[in-house]
Amino acid sequence: MTARSTPEPFQVRLLGGFSILGPGRSAVELPTQKAKALFAMIALAGGNGIDRATAASWLWSRGSDVQARTNLRQTLASIRKALSGEVECIESSGTTLRIAADTIEADFEVLQQGSFDLLWAGLDCLGPLLEGIRIDEPDFQDWLENTRASLQNQLSAALFMMVETKQAEGDYEQALRANIKLLTLDEFDEGAHRQAMRIYTSMGAPAKALRHYDTLTRSLDKELGIAPSATTQELMVSLRRTASLPRSGHAETVSKSDPDARHVGNVQQMTTVVVLPFAIRGAAGDSTLGAEMAEEIAMELGRFATLKVSMGEAQSRAPASNSTDQRLNYMLEGGIRQSAGHVRVTVQLLDGSTRNLVWAERYERAGIDEMELLDDISACVAAAIPGRVQAEVAERSARQSPDTLGPHELMLRGKQLRDDLSAFAMLEARDVLKKAVRLDPKNARAQMYLSDTYVIDGWLGLNDEAGARLALTHARLAVAADPKDVFVQDHLGFAFLSNAMWQAGQAQIDSTLSKIGNEIESNAWCGYALSLLGDHRRAEIEVLRSTARDPLPPATFGWIRGQVFSFNGRYGDAVEELMGAASLNSLSKAFLAGAYAQMGRKDASFALEDYVETRRSEFACRQMEVPAATVTGLASGYRSMWKRRQDWDHIAIGLKKAGLPTE
Repeated sequence: MTARSTPEPFQVRLLGGFSILGPGRSAVELPTQKAKALFAMIALAGGNGIDRATAASWLWSRGSDVQARTNLRQTLASIRKALSGEVECIESSGTTLRIAADTIEADFEVLQQGSFDLLWAGLDCLGPLLEGIRIDEPDFQDWLENTRASLQNQLSAALFMMVETKQAEGDYEQALRANIKLLTLDEFDEGAHRQAMRIYTSMGAPAKALRHYDTLTRSLDKELGIAPSATTQELMVSLRRTASLPRSGHAETVSKSDPDARHVGNVQQMTTVVVLPFAIRGAAGDSTLGAEMAEEIAMELGRFATLKVSMGEAQSRAPASNSTDQRLNYMLEGGIRQSAGHVRVTVQLLDGSTRNLVWAERYERAGIDEMELLDDISACVAAAIPGRVQAEVAERSARQSPDTLGPHELMLRGKQLRDDLSAFAMLEARDVLKKAVRLDPKNARAQMYLSDTYVIDGWLGLNDEAGARLALTHARLAVAADPKDVFVQDHLGFAFLSNAMWQAGQAQIDSTLSKIGNEIESNAWCGYALSLLGDHRRAEIEVLRSTARDPLPPATFGWIRGQVFSFNGRYGDAVEELMGAASLNSLSKAFLAGAYAQMGRKDASFALEDYVETRRSEFACRQMEVPAATVTGLASGYRSMWKRRQDWDHIAIGLKKAGLPTE
């Protein structure tokens, strides 16, 4: 009797596409994209398997649970039929699905085993997980993006080691081949670029090393507005010295005579606010309350990354001192009057060089002790001042030539343009912010707002293919430059959301909310992020909390509040928010038209006309084809910003009720 041989395992490729080879290397075709996705989810779950209910909900969220389970059973049957052979490939035990042991050999397992020989065999096919698979299911996309990112990190690390190994063996052709594949995964990986430069030099092609450096320099400047890192520049200098390379047309280091170099790394070039002790009015004695009030306010303002705060002397009302630029100096002063348990606090923000009034506010309090008063007033002032100062600097910067501005002023000017939230303003903001990061790549807020121009384009459906990637790249550069800035941290959450990395975005927003303090603008945007994630009740709580301390918030707050109110059925409040200054782009106009329609107001038709005109102009300003005036044509570009399909449906239903045809 002959022993029965072990069945040959299926060869599964998930990195760079999807393919299954059966016995004899014959191709196995699964019938649908969801069948491929389900098989991949089961395979990647490993020995623990995946819960049937989870798989069904991730791939079929539109219908009922019963229908989702039915779809799962039918899809499993189609997979088993396609993989029919001597063994059952997919096991089902109770509520769990898993791949039977030794029935497949998958490329992702090679990463975990560190088998470089197998990686070499499939090198040309390697790429992102399930590349080309497109399934419009938010939970599946969330899983895919997070799993893809994890595997891509493993793949990049493996390729890096493969390059190093082949280079050490003197096999430069293979080292270069793996290096090129590594750069297709991340074209801005400077470690991989340095590898390429070393390989070319080792191959006796120093001129190619120089050209590679020049190409990298131009690419970083064009796409990210930054220069190569100091490590990369030093390597180029070293290679040139040892190989007698000619000088490049691009400088390796920033020359002291370069006019743009004067601001690089200049941390002092910031808005300075000097807080003076508050005067005690109408009271006898020398109470220390005024000095304590100034100290509390200075401490709260000191938490903001865009301000440099110091204490002034009560006797001297001299202008604030900023060694870099007198235009960035401000003074904060005030007075306290107490009478029969009633307290009035007045606060004034003055231009430090001219003493012109920039902002003033009066706070009335009764029945609270001094400690409560200090906490309350310092929190209110800290919530209001940064936005006022930023707006003042940006207004003055707009009246000057960009060539005369430093990175801090350019950043604030870029923020002002970004706050317009329109397709037109994003182009101008991007130009200004690219100049800011070119002058100072470590200006975290400039990197963040530059990222935000791509995020907002994504919301409006105007991004090109690279837009979401650039949003995440600049967001990560911002966090690297200043990881303590909560506004930078919350924006990283938006960059994740723009790349459909829903779980990572949720975690980032939740983390930021635990650290916000008096950064009310960040608080408002975190609330908006919660709305994008579908948590509309919590979004409203956070958005309203963010505006409680400032009676005159900027128009962007109304833009956020109007949309959040609409999702919570508060259509009258949504109209009140969105009918004025907060009607900043087509998205807010879509919500306004929908809110009018939901209330049965005749104004809906006029609001719809305004929406259609604005939406068409957004496409036209980017020289994109203007779609048909239908819900599908004009509004489908918003779909990717919402995690849940029903939230986009909310916009679509409102536009349809306002009179916009569906198709």
